[in-house]
Amino acid sequence: MSQKNSYIEFMNPIFLKLKKNGRQIYDKLTEPKIVKISIYISLITFLPGLILGLIIAINFGTLGYNLWYNWISDLGSIYYTPAPFILDLTCIISAIFIIPLILNLNRLYSSHQNHKLDNSKREYYIILFRRIFGYIGVGCLFIGVIGMFFVGVFSLDRSPFDLHYYFSTSAFGGFAFGAFFTGLAIVLRRRIFPKTVGYFMIIGPSTASIIFLLCPAPLTRQFLEWILMFTCLAWYYVIVFITLQKLNSLLFFNPDFKW
Repeated sequence: MSQKNSYIEFMNPIFLKLKKNGRQIYDKLTEPKIVKISIYISLITFLPGLILGLIIAINFGTLGYNLWYNWISDLGSIYYTPAPFILDLTCIISAIFIIPLILNLNRLYSSHQNHKLDNSKREYYIILFRRIFGYIGVGCLFIGVIGMFFVGVFSLDRSPFDLHYYFSTSAFGGFAFGAFFTGLAIVLRRRIFPKTVGYFMIIGPSTASIIFLLCPAPLTRQFLEWILMFTCLAWYYVIVFITLQKLNSLLFFNPDFKW
């Protein structure tokens, strides 16, 4: 027996065990009850936490806070608010509890969802590219979640090597690209979500991102960052609402279902 074959035989049980454990974790996190609880926690955490932090910064911050001239990240700095921990906890907790929703979106692109309705090449490529765009979208959303989590960990007041900047960039970039590719998957084949949601996910965050980068006068890049964030929140809340409506129905996982 060659050394290569011995290595393969040694690694196969380990790989199979990791795959099995990963599948069990995935199935647990995408149970309707878990997804629903996670959605509710994310809903009562992010936007309310952001608004609370904003109110405190505007009214009690020593340097004053203004949507036109201050970054969102300034809500996590002691120089602008007496309660920077609000933004930190908001980002960390929200990022954790968004994960089950993203994993649940991943189910829409699994193989059993994508059987052929006919034998045409057009149908084959629709299914193929829908899965490709869908998985790319899910991957980008995970990048956004990771960035969001570490934005809370490495706030402006504790950001060695400028880590806060890199993680905030990955958060916005991940959610923007995630929305774009997920929108493409929705437009290619309507399942649970209407195509209008897909078109907004394609156009909304990408347009806001381009305007943010160009920053035409008299707009400020700080204000445009807020606009970009709210375009991401807009599609997120629509996805959340529809998911909550359909979550307990077997139709959510039925490939024949047309929303």
